[in-house]
Amino acid sequence: MEFIRNRYLLVPFFVVFLTFCLDKLLLLENVHTYFSKSLSDINYIQKHQLYEDLKVYLSNKNRDKVLVYFGNSRALLFDNEYIHKKYPGWVMFNFSVPGGKPDYVLQWMEEFHKDNVKPDFFLFDHSVEMYNSAATLKVDETLTNGLNVSFVFKHFSLFSTDDISTLIAKRMFRAYQYRPKLEVILTRAKNKESFLYPYRELRDNLMANLNRGKGSAMTPGTHQSVLPPELLKKSAIGDFHSYLVPFRFSENILSFTNQSLELAKQLGVPSAVIWVRLSLPYMDHIRNLKVSVGDGKEDTVYHDWYPRMVEYHKQNGIPFWNMNDDPNYTCNNFSDAGHMSPTCYDEYTDYIFKNLLQSLVKGAR
Repeated sequence: MEFIRNRYLLVPFFVVFLTFCLDKLLLLENVHTYFSKSLSDINYIQKHQLYEDLKVYLSNKNRDKVLVYFGNSRALLFDNEYIHKKYPGWVMFNFSVPGGKPDYVLQWMEEFHKDNVKPDFFLFDHSVEMYNSAATLKVDETLTNGLNVSFVFKHFSLFSTDDISTLIAKRMFRAYQYRPKLEVILTRAKNKESFLYPYRELRDNLMANLNRGKGSAMTPGTHQSVLPPELLKKSAIGDFHSYLVPFRFSENILSFTNQSLELAKQLGVPSAVIWVRLSLPYMDHIRNLKVSVGDGKEDTVYHDWYPRMVEYHKQNGIPFWNMNDDPNYTCNNFSDAGHMSPTCYDEYTDYIFKNLLQSLVKGAR
């Protein structure tokens, strides 16, 4: 009764509710394209269709064997035509997304497990940057574009308070994530032919290419061909300080990966984990520059992180494909410090399938 007599107390709740509803308008594609600048969300949206396509494909009697790859932006550009010609009888369904982290992978693996979806091989990613809980520049794309709120609550103890704050702020209120600028909106509204329609076409084309490539496609402007050595050195030192200084190993990230690998075992599907090739100057920093690693200690990122990975894989019997220490992998063309040039993707593909086929032979013994 007190509440009814003092209806003005309802005003704050009404304002928040109205703001929340208006904010959801930003998710409408024809509204979103007036101010957004990124295309990475398309990769996340497309994966739901990819999953449905995968289930249909696996039900076919005369199908190729399926490799499902869970990676990040270092694994977006594969070509199934090349795979079909070089490795007949195999096809890749690529669930890699920009900023893909082990939490996002586990969300999908829980879906695979629930639906009893069994490809012929799972390939997971070990990116050293993802294991750093103290990075200057946070990688939060899975929180803003990929994770379901229900998944985060289910694994609440594995997320930091910063993660939860980011999820609430950027998922509940998309305006906070995209921060629409009136100048951009007015420019696109006034010059639709020059700005708005081409941007919408870019998004449509990327979605079509991702569908055609079974999750693999180049995002326009993301990958240049080959960065000159001097610019590569600048990119390497910038990325190193942004993502790896200081370094605090995250047991929670390893827990996400471990749970995904356990679900793969329960499905009876063989799996492996790959550490994708990084540029030589970037790896030089990772191997040799000492940083704070906690408890008042300084060490190299490589020495703090790599032995943990080796020990984990030794204890659990999971193959670990280390491209950075493999002398037989020789393509060192890079678009930036952490992304191989498209010119390396044939050799990158060869590396994966050479190890995959060897792993299956060993597993059959």
